[in-house]
Amino acid sequence: MFFHKILIPTDGSATAQRAALVAADLAKRYGATLEIVSVIDPSPFIYFPDSGGEAMSYYMEASEAGAKQGIEHAEDAATTAGVAYASHVLREHGPAQSIVEHAKSAGCDLIVIGSHGRRGLDAVLLGSVAQKVLTLAPVPVFVIK
Repeated sequence: MFFHKILIPTDGSATAQRAALVAADLAKRYGATLEIVSVIDPSPFIYFPDSGGEAMSYYMEASEAGAKQGIEHAEDAATTAGVAYASHVLREHGPAQSIVEHAKSAGCDLIVIGSHGRRGLDAVLLGSVAQKVLTLAPVPVFVIK
């Protein structure tokens, strides 16, 4: 199996950074390009209308900073590996679905994603984007811990 376009979703976390290094290495080995995405949910407080503008402002600032940091790290990994890439910040509800839809529309044939390894109540409350991507994706998903 050969890979031509590899999607690397990033949230700026340490596991996403490790995944970016793996994705860049795979892209170099297969002569593939990287599609780097970070998803910002623009309406995380939709069910909490009394949370106020201050909370939303803080959330958006932190999200934008995390997206920028994650994308810059993945771009650095791609540049170091000598791999072509395109970067996108997606502002959509539902990160897992957004990642999968972007993979489809961009013609990606592999997704390399970091997993925080949440278990138990953390997984129930915070969810697992990696698990949802693994479930929804029509292409292979390589999960990095």
